[in-house]
Amino acid sequence: MKLTIEDIGHGGVGVARYEGQVIFVRGALPGEIVEAVFTSRKSKYSTALVTGVIEPSEFRVDHPWPVGAAGYTGAADFGHVTTQGQLALKTQVIRNTVRRIGGEELFRTIEHLGVEVRAIDSGKGWGTRTRYEVTKLESGVGMFREKSHELVAIEEMPLALPDLAELKLWASAWDSYIKPGTRLKAVAPASGDNVVVAGDVVWSAPGLKATEHIWERASTEDDIYDYRMNAKGFWQVHFRAPSTLLTSVLAGAQVLSGEYVAELFSGAGLFTLPLAQKVGKNGRVDAFEGSQSAVADARYNLRHTPWAHANVAKIDHGIVREIEGADVVIADPPRAGLGRGLAENLGRLSARKIVLVSCDPAAMARDVAQLVASGRKVESMDAIDIFPNTHHVEIVTALS
Repeated sequence: MKLTIEDIGHGGVGVARYEGQVIFVRGALPGEIVEAVFTSRKSKYSTALVTGVIEPSEFRVDHPWPVGAAGYTGAADFGHVTTQGQLALKTQVIRNTVRRIGGEELFRTIEHLGVEVRAIDSGKGWGTRTRYEVTKLESGVGMFREKSHELVAIEEMPLALPDLAELKLWASAWDSYIKPGTRLKAVAPASGDNVVVAGDVVWSAPGLKATEHIWERASTEDDIYDYRMNAKGFWQVHFRAPSTLLTSVLAGAQVLSGEYVAELFSGAGLFTLPLAQKVGKNGRVDAFEGSQSAVADARYNLRHTPWAHANVAKIDHGIVREIEGADVVIADPPRAGLGRGLAENLGRLSARKIVLVSCDPAAMARDVAQLVASGRKVESMDAIDIFPNTHHVEIVTALS
């Protein structure tokens, strides 16, 4: 079918209409006229995939890694968009999503704040990731074709730091050591050898096992922080993301010496350690995280700040009973966000400041709208392109 793309939607899909129905089109950009085929048909809306471009957008470029394109593996589904185009489209997605989910009042707030997605560096986003995941094939590795169980062999990872190629995952060197079907994670830590995580085993080279712990680093203008963490654990993938997010969160929180800070979904302590040093020994930090491994790492990283505590906890709306009296609350939930119950209860706390880190615009709009409905006011919103060449974006919202 021939479609005119009217807008950009959540998930980075083009929005079109066909025979009176809304169609979400992967690989399409606003203003384009494209040829597309249906990938699913439903009563309310359908999905489609671009098969040809009749009239391209000014933002369209040739995708340098077709295997990663939308409709193939989807690992770099915005790789066909210029850098400035990606920022503009992600900004539009945030605006559209806030208006649709958060409502007109919240939309007017972000308009007043002039929220625009900013680049994390001056490059084009290729060669910036410190981590990526693949699946072991009989020989070499592959990724799943988008929305399927079909594995596609790959021979490069342009999103990753160039030195990760030294692990030679594309070749047969690992065939004798790792079973086909095993999920692999390649990791380039801030210091030490690059490693491959395969199940519970960490390797620094084929046949050479490594310690399970690695060292990462984040910095601000004034300080440098080092973190020990499990190689299997979560860490931001762009090499600039930890420092960029840390700086943004600290700017939004404006933590003072002697204050009580509560942190939810704290991981290995990216924010916890700097927060502990900001409040000092007369202050207090309580961090909560569901992963026992991450909490063990956080406790190690906090070993010199005994006024900061990392706790294993199920984080739901009942957690607020544990953090009543906090001056500042930091929350960095997974993609699903806080959820209405937790957002509502957090909004009703006496904390002077809440800082929310969101990696999904829809979850952010829902969570922030609920926090506002509970009496909070949006003070700032920092949208950062820490996932260049994909539709994803990170948003740090500070509320008083």
